[in-house]
Amino acid sequence: GASARWLSLVAATAVGLVAQGRTVPKLQRIRKRRNKRNRNNKGEFIVQWMPGIINKERLEAFATSLPGAVTAADPGPDARAVVQSALTGMINAIVTSAASRLDVPAPPPDPKTKAEIAETFLANLGGKPFSAAADHGSDLARKLEQWARPVTAVAKYALIVQLDEPDEAGAWQLKVLSPGPENSLDPVEVAMVSGSNTRRTEVKGQYTRLERMVPALLRPGGRRRGEVLLDQDEAWDLMSNTGPALESAGFDVRVPALSRRRQVAQLRLTAEDADSVVGAQQLTAVSWSAVFGEVELTAGEIQRLAMQAKPLVQSRGRWVALNHADLAEAAAALAERADTTELTGAEMLRHALGLEGAGVTGGVSLAGTSWASDLLRAANGIDSDVNLQPDGFKGELRSYQGEALGWLTFLDDAGLGGCLALDMGLGKTPTILARIGTHPGESPALVVAPPAVVGNWAAEARRFTPNLNVLVHHGPSRASGASLKAKIRAADLVITTYGTSVRDIDDLADISWDRVVLDEAQVIKNHRSATAKELRKLNARVRLALTGTPIENGLGDLWAIMDFCNPGLVGGRTAFIDQLSQVGDAMGAAESALHALNGVLVFRRTKSEPAIAAELPDRIDELAHCTMTPEQIGLYQAVLDKLVRDTAESEQNTSQQKGLVLAAITALKQICNHPLNYDKEDENLDLEGRSGKLTRLNEIVDAVFAADERILVFTHFATWGERLAQYLTERTGKEIECYHGGLARGTRDRLVESFQSGTGAGAMVLSLKAGGTGLNLTAASHVVLYDRWWNPAVEDQARDRVWRIGQTKTVICHRLVCPGTVDERVEEVVQGKRRIADMVLPKSSSLGDLDAEQLRTALGIDESSLLTADPDEILHEALLEPQP
Repeated sequence: GASARWLSLVAATAVGLVAQGRTVPKLQRIRKRRNKRNRNNKGEFIVQWMPGIINKERLEAFATSLPGAVTAADPGPDARAVVQSALTGMINAIVTSAASRLDVPAPPPDPKTKAEIAETFLANLGGKPFSAAADHGSDLARKLEQWARPVTAVAKYALIVQLDEPDEAGAWQLKVLSPGPENSLDPVEVAMVSGSNTRRTEVKGQYTRLERMVPALLRPGGRRRGEVLLDQDEAWDLMSNTGPALESAGFDVRVPALSRRRQVAQLRLTAEDADSVVGAQQLTAVSWSAVFGEVELTAGEIQRLAMQAKPLVQSRGRWVALNHADLAEAAAALAERADTTELTGAEMLRHALGLEGAGVTGGVSLAGTSWASDLLRAANGIDSDVNLQPDGFKGELRSYQGEALGWLTFLDDAGLGGCLALDMGLGKTPTILARIGTHPGESPALVVAPPAVVGNWAAEARRFTPNLNVLVHHGPSRASGASLKAKIRAADLVITTYGTSVRDIDDLADISWDRVVLDEAQVIKNHRSATAKELRKLNARVRLALTGTPIENGLGDLWAIMDFCNPGLVGGRTAFIDQLSQVGDAMGAAESALHALNGVLVFRRTKSEPAIAAELPDRIDELAHCTMTPEQIGLYQAVLDKLVRDTAESEQNTSQQKGLVLAAITALKQICNHPLNYDKEDENLDLEGRSGKLTRLNEIVDAVFAADERILVFTHFATWGERLAQYLTERTGKEIECYHGGLARGTRDRLVESFQSGTGAGAMVLSLKAGGTGLNLTAASHVVLYDRWWNPAVEDQARDRVWRIGQTKTVICHRLVCPGTVDERVEEVVQGKRRIADMVLPKSSSLGDLDAEQLRTALGIDESSLLTADPDEILHEALLEPQP
């Protein structure tokens, strides 16, 4: 009830006073002995503890809110007396309990002298009663009471210690005032000689104590007693040290607001040409200054402040003491830039982003009117309240994708390029498509992507932006010359590969693109590679780079991407690396640079950010459309042709025909995986460049390892799984195992334990049906279904080994599919969209009833959706020149 709440607040105040040391001891005589035979006249004493310096307003608040139930037993006492009594009782209980546990020397057995009584007093601070000579004990009690009175008595005329703001000469005036009648404030000199005798006596006593605590008040030369001028160091001491001590002693201290927060130095770069906003490459006159909070200082002002023992400046209405080390840091940074009086807009931007170094902890801010300052203001004002279902986009974006859409609008308005650096699985492709679909340019957009994701771009464009006219420029039958240009003019979006764009650069560079988008832009991290050099020839209003790993190997990677997006804007590569390398190790410096660029030239979001993680579903399913190499297409067609011939020869044997069809379906699925999965006797044991699925798997594994995450790869074919694990081991340099039903129980347990504990490689290949539903592999956050199975429950079982109780991360499931093949038919069955030949496989008994035409329709290649890849191009992407 109210009484309990009131008492709990009083108790909390008591605990706070004890913690602050605001308690004083009192020696109380508890019984007098008047025995004529007791010539020693002994008395009995006990130590009690009292509160010191109780805030008057707090005391009044407790008295005003005193519940009736608290005084029900004794309604007579004054409310303030009840509060005082409650606080005293609680404080005495707390302190005596603690003091009684102290290990102190034993007191004299029969204290008689003053010294012995004082020793006995100190030995019994825990509240244990003791006997002592009555006269000396009472004398000690009186002296203790006099000593404690300034902090235990609630003064009626508490002196006010007032420090005024400094005058123009920098002097601070200290005044001592006394409350007078009708809320007046009188100079202490006047109060000591006027008013009632009680007031005069109390004011004199308080002022005598105050002079001992503030020796400056004894200094001669003031206008009157109680007024004195302080220098800056004395003022700082009063505000920071002496003032709180005076408050504890019962004085009312009124000083200017003080900030105890350290104000670090920041450089301010001011554009002096106020009449025009210069562009990125235009020079403008600039000036430099240092800023501490809201205080701007020139080099000369810093020099003068540094000469003071305690340099003070006023910031945001509060006085702040500057650190001499910070002043020296700012002075050195200004001296270093003293000769820099002109900068281009790009150079100003680099300074503001920290790409040129600052020399001070707070970095560089821009002032004045300039291209760079206007750009940063626009970046800070990017609209985050974006329609997540924009017109022209069939779908709904997540909120961080909406923020990215606002950032892309900012880039378009500024005419700048940028890097969209969303983690894998956060939806870079839909975000870019949303911008293109809702704001198509006067000329088409060009997307350059690895061969393995070209199909994804085309499929996502059909899904999210069906109104866009999309041209996939890829494959041996692609257009060139005038024919290509005509097709491009009719398109809104052109999708091509890195290899194709390099080979066709003359045609593509002759087009004025609205925007060029590089997907998996880490491909150009080696700025000296032929790919990076050729792609720089593309003409576009805006250049964008998409990557989940913008700093795979450090600052060089980041510079290559940034310089492609905005040539020259971030400066030269050597200067970029040298300047930012001062931050620390290579990856730490790259992370710092990425942080500085974020929101301006980079939009970075990761799955580890709490706001992002909260928005993500527990599981993200991604359908990866993979290409088929000419070798795969040839094998696929040969198997299909043989099936047609064999079934024609067994027309009268439905059971035999069904067996042939099922065997052919297995072979076709193996071919979609890799030629070596189909032909076990293939003498060409090199896996590289022969399968679009394998290329896409490599890209996924690289991205997962770069993010320091873990991945499982499932396949229906155990033998192929072993070969795949061997290949990934050779490629990554990590011992990647294959988990399948043929392994001994102990071996399987070891593989799971190693993967879950993090001691093994960050990847494992598994047979789709291995292990059963009890297998727990929650250390992984990525699952790849390398090949598909008719029964979705089997795939769900594989996925659920990661997506289950105990999983704390969002799980991304990558389903690899070759469009236009049996792979896509399996996907349609799994998704419940259709049945092959109007039946459910493989349980249907009507497979044997299919004729040749029906077989070609059900299992043949659909050239309209087939994605083809040049094996030489796949090898080119895999063997890009290494970073020098």
